[in-house]
Amino acid sequence: MLEFFACTFSNCVPLAVLIVSVIPTIESKIAIPFGMSEQIFGANALSPWLACLTAFAGGLIPIFLVMFVARKIKNKTTGFVCDEFLKFTKVKTQKYFEKFNTKTTVFKKCLYLCGFVAIPLPLTGVYTGSLIAGLSNLKLWQGFLSVTIGELLTCIGMTIICSLFENSAFYIFVMSLIFVGAVLLVNLAIFLVNKIKNKNKK
Repeated sequence: MLEFFACTFSNCVPLAVLIVSVIPTIESKIAIPFGMSEQIFGANALSPWLACLTAFAGGLIPIFLVMFVARKIKNKTTGFVCDEFLKFTKVKTQKYFEKFNTKTTVFKKCLYLCGFVAIPLPLTGVYTGSLIAGLSNLKLWQGFLSVTIGELLTCIGMTIICSLFENSAFYIFVMSLIFVGAVLLVNLAIFLVNKIKNKNKK
């Protein structure tokens, strides 16, 4: 996989970073150390702030699209696909929605959404933040602005972390991939266990 990116995008590293930053769960928090990794791209590795800017630009791509689709689906009152989507989404984001709904003003909701997206962890990035914004009662521009600011803070934070130590970007990239993979495996295991339990109850 890394060899593919290194060979294919060695002369166009920003494009590789842009593509990686759009991938759900991975997003800019992994795209930045990926683009800065000299072990992958050698002398073509991006400077810290160019990697930051490119990953941020990629992170902006899905925000409005996810919010718009979620809002359209939310406003539909019938349809099997919509019902199943809403049910799945509410289960996956229930604890985040509960915290979100405790905020009493629009400003506090925007602040929570911004902070949520800014945390560089799996399932707390642009996609989940945009989904929450799309299914909430925030206006589209309020949700978009909140998620965008959160994404900007994530990019700046990851850039600073990767710049603290020389040649640390590659190791941060590898550790981030391992962490994301572990989180996804745990979620898959929980999903399968719950599915088996529900099947046995029937």
